[in-house]
Amino acid sequence: MKLFTITQQDWNRFLQTISEFVSVVAVEDHAHPFKEKLYPPHDTLFFYRKDTPKEKASIQEKKTLYYGIKPCDAKTGKLLALNFLSDPHPDPYFKAMTENTIVISTACDHFDPYCFCDQIGDSPSALNGADGILYTITSGYHLLVNHTWLSQQLQQFGLTPTEVENEKSPFDKGNVAYREIEPLPIQVLREKGLSTILNTALWEKVTATCLACGVCTFLCPACYCFDIQDLSYGRVGKRERTYDSCMFTLYTSEASGHNPRPSIKERWRQRLLHKFTYYPMQYNEIGCTGCGRCSRECPSKIDIREVIRDAAQSCE
Repeated sequence: MKLFTITQQDWNRFLQTISEFVSVVAVEDHAHPFKEKLYPPHDTLFFYRKDTPKEKASIQEKKTLYYGIKPCDAKTGKLLALNFLSDPHPDPYFKAMTENTIVISTACDHFDPYCFCDQIGDSPSALNGADGILYTITSGYHLLVNHTWLSQQLQQFGLTPTEVENEKSPFDKGNVAYREIEPLPIQVLREKGLSTILNTALWEKVTATCLACGVCTFLCPACYCFDIQDLSYGRVGKRERTYDSCMFTLYTSEASGHNPRPSIKERWRQRLLHKFTYYPMQYNEIGCTGCGRCSRECPSKIDIREVIRDAAQSCE
């Protein structure tokens, strides 16, 4: 990887320079996940006409550089790719979107009351699959880059890099957030989570105040459930992919009328075990970034950290 030192003024000039080749977007709204850029809530797959068999695909082609993303949000590309880009049939829409997106994150200088990336083995200064990460230092920034085109553009701009192995290498990272805190028992769920499936008392406790609104899944950087609908306007129309949620009754309703997850207890169980048991079994990664949005925005103030602790304790 290449490490660049750049002043605030030169950083702004660099962004203006490359805006001739790519769209440059500052990410300032952290209430919503960066997932919405790579995997939009409403994504048109193709347009069609009823009087012709031809379809016109809607594929992202223009390159966009996003900067200012939090490291926990940068991880969304890595986690969603495990699902959408798995062989043998990678999703062409997500593939095109990620190939035409450059992500530069910014290391966090503080923790808020809900974030917990450091409690699940991650770090507020980790690259997490981003193409670059900015560390704020006294003279401006240290920019760690893991992207060939971006590195070439920075060198053409006049900057000289130094070679480093990764973000754990010893270089000035400025005031990066750090705290002494007990890790969450995610390894217990990874190894023994299946033992909680029939623990009705646990899931009744977890869901006692849940409204099943689905906001936790919509705002999660790692959730990817979707529905597909055809929207017709006379003789023309489009096929659209929209977010869905495992928190909704209809999500698992079958044509026969049977629903294998009839109550919120089964749906919450699926959500938690998918993230911390099934995801690691399938991909060797947990389906969580520690961003804390699910707890922060929950109208019932259900804290997923407490749910993890309760579920892990019930395994013992």
